[in-house]
Amino acid sequence: MLPATPYNSISLSFALSVLMALLSSCYVGPGAPIFSLMDDEGHYVYKLYPGRELPESQIVTVTLTDAYYAQFDGFLVDRADYQEVLLLPGEHQISWGKWFAVSVMVDANMFAEGGHTALVELRAGHTYELHADRTHGHGYQKYFWITDAASGEVIAGEKKP
Repeated sequence: MLPATPYNSISLSFALSVLMALLSSCYVGPGAPIFSLMDDEGHYVYKLYPGRELPESQIVTVTLTDAYYAQFDGFLVDRADYQEVLLLPGEHQISWGKWFAVSVMVDANMFAEGGHTALVELRAGHTYELHADRTHGHGYQKYFWITDAASGEVIAGEKKP
């Protein structure tokens, strides 16, 4: 046993604080977003609603089709980790972006980032896709839009002509 010193109690307090911080960041109980393996191809899906899993007819699926990353009501999702997000129906703020390869004359790094934010009403049982594209040549433009996967209807943003 170590002799009692002020440093022992400080280090014990610090260790307990670090442990509590680590444990609280791993919370996966009711209300916590969770991911699960959803399809045969091994694509991970991010569940961004509390409680048990609901049938597809009661939720919204959003696919990060062209987006490298997206933010759903403040929750950041990287396409490298998750290809789809499950949400409850209703109004959501979605921001998404993509890195585009460009000429060194446009940007010395040869990449340019673009993004868009939209406030959208998403309907239960629907799948939506986040798109991003650009034109080429002098004065190129970036386009960002969301489509309903079944109908092809653009529900937000501007589709590339």
